[in-house]
Amino acid sequence: MRRSPRSAKRSRYHHGDLRAALIDTAIELLRERGVQGFSLAEASRRLGVAAAAPYRHFADREELLAAVAVRASEALVERLVAGRSELLSPAVDRTG
Repeated sequence: MRRSPRSAKRSRYHHGDLRAALIDTAIELLRERGVQGFSLAEASRRLGVAAAAPYRHFADREELLAAVAVRASEALVERLVAGRSELLSPAVDRTG
C-alpha cells in the first residue's frame, strides 16, 4: 500500500516535538487499526525513531493512549465553545 505524498512527509520525525508527533501518529494508527492494533513499536517505525524513543515521553502504551484521550477531549471542548459562541452571537438579518 502506497502512502500519499502528504502522509509520507509526516511519517518521519525531524527533531521537533516528539511527544506531539507520537500523539499524532497514535491517532492515525487508531483510526486505521483500532486500539487493539495500536503499538508503540509501529508508531516508532512510522516516525523513523528508535523503538525506545517513545519511552522518553510515555511510560507505556496506556500513557500514550491517555495523552490521545486528553487531546481528543481538548478538541471536543474547543468545538463546543465555538458552537456555543455561534449560538450566542447576534443573528444576522438575511431578509434585506
